[in-house]
Order: sequence, then C-alpha cells, then structure tokens
Amino acid sequence: MKGLKVKPSQYDAYIKSTTPGMEEALKGQFYEYFCYNELIQNNEEIKIVKSNYADHKVDGHFIHSKEGKIIYTSYGVDIAEFDVLGIKNNTIYWWEITRSRKYHSKIMKSYERKFALLDKVFAKYQKIFSVILPHDVDENFLFDYRIIPEPDYKLYFDKGYFKFSKSIKDCISLHDFEKKSSSYDYIDDVIAYSHDYYDNKNYQTTERINNISLFERLYNIKEIKNSKFEYFEIKNGNSGFIEIKGRKIYMDEVLIHHRHQNRARREILALLKRLEYTMQ
Repeated sequence: MKGLKVKPSQYDAYIKSTTPGMEEALKGQFYEYFCYNELIQNNEEIKIVKSNYADHKVDGHFIHSKEGKIIYTSYGVDIAEFDVLGIKNNTIYWWEITRSRKYHSKIMKSYERKFALLDKVFAKYQKIFSVILPHDVDENFLFDYRIIPEPDYKLYFDKGYFKFSKSIKDCISLHDFEKKSSSYDYIDDVIAYSHDYYDNKNYQTTERINNISLFERLYNIKEIKNSKFEYFEIKNGNSGFIEIKGRKIYMDEVLIHHRHQNRARREILALLKRLEYTMQ
C-alpha cells in the first residue's frame, strides 16, 4: 500500500484554493488512510487485505480501484465496493469507513447488498461487519460500529506524506484473499432468478431477491433472441423493454449511455455474451 505524497505545507495552500465540499472529500480520503492504518496495527490476529492506493490491479473477481477500494466485479459488472476486508480462520471481517453523520436508507441498503454478496462469495465463512466513524451515533443505528477519532489532517500534509504501519507487510494480498472464496457466478444467478420469475411464474421471487438487495432487475431470457425483451425492475416493481438496435442498447426507448447507466449496460452485455447473442 502506498502513502499519499504531497509537498510540505501543501495543506494550507490546498485548503485555501478549495471549496468546502472539496475539503471534506480530501479529509474523507485521509480519514480512510488513517483508519486503515489503525486497523492493521490493532488487529494483528486478522489478515487484513493489502490495499493499493495507486495502481489498478486485476486479481480475478476482486480488483483494486484507483482509489484503493476493493471492488467485486463479474463480467465487467461492478457489483459491490468494500473499504477494508480481512480474514481469520473461518471468519471474514469487513469494515466500512465514513465521516458522514447521515445514515439514509440508501447507505443502509448498500451495506445489506454487500452482506448478501459476501454470503454468496464466502458461503462457508462467518462474517463480522463494523462501521468505523469519528463520532457516536444514536441508539437506532442498525450495525455494530467503532469510533476512531479524526487525525490532525494538517500534520500529515505538513510532513509531506502519510506513513503506514510496518505491519502492512503481514497483510494478505487481494489475490490470496480471493483464493479463499467460493465459486460464484453473478450472471448465472441473474439468469436463474429470471427464469424462475418469467418462466416458472414464481412471483415471490421478486420479494425474496428484493430482501437480498444484490440484484437490480430480471430479464425475460427466452425473448432475448428477438432483440427486444422485457425486464423487471426489482426495487420499483416496474416492467419495461430493452431493445437491441445495431450495436446500441435502448431501455424503454432511451439509449443507455456508458456514464449514466454503466452497470445496467455492462450487465446486459454480459448477459447477452453468456447467452451467445451476437450484436449485429
């Protein structure tokens, strides 16, 4: 894991040139570095996954993002993003790091989705999850949490670097961490649930997978060969149509753009590839 190198006294100059939102984003990034360091030093019995804050490395389904996050991907579809993962014996450890005081349903749902994915990818392991934050939360908070006070951000910038603990040498690589996982195929799961809903008319499927929170939509697999097929949006309970025109994909007659609906587009492309559909 590489520290963030900056020139001495860059902090003051940087803060003066930024908006409040940019300053908060900068502090959020350094708070993640700081907490990652604390976890390594204070959990020697756990093999924490060695992250990487510079290079984008592909090690199978688990990859490193350029920001140091751990992403689980399947056929180019980014399924979930994790801040810190670790392993000890038959237990998977997972931490999410945040400075935010807003715990809206979208964040809670994202945690549930990540839980669901870990249950499938590490089926034989127990899971322990904790949110790391710098302040206390109210009694209605749904997850275990740990308070790690914020560091002196200015201190790190004035020194010109963030130095990580030497204990990082004992971390497990993302490649070795993935070797512990079960064989799981996200696209196969989407196809299986889609068949159950459209062909078997098992409409309770949507309620079941909505509770899982891992999947966004189901597809009428039998109709894909016709270049136009129905889909079902799980979250909203809405149906619509996806149509292939040349090499372009339309959802409800609206072109799917890479930037705006990247996951949807990649998922459809992966589905078409798996089903050996050839886009003309």
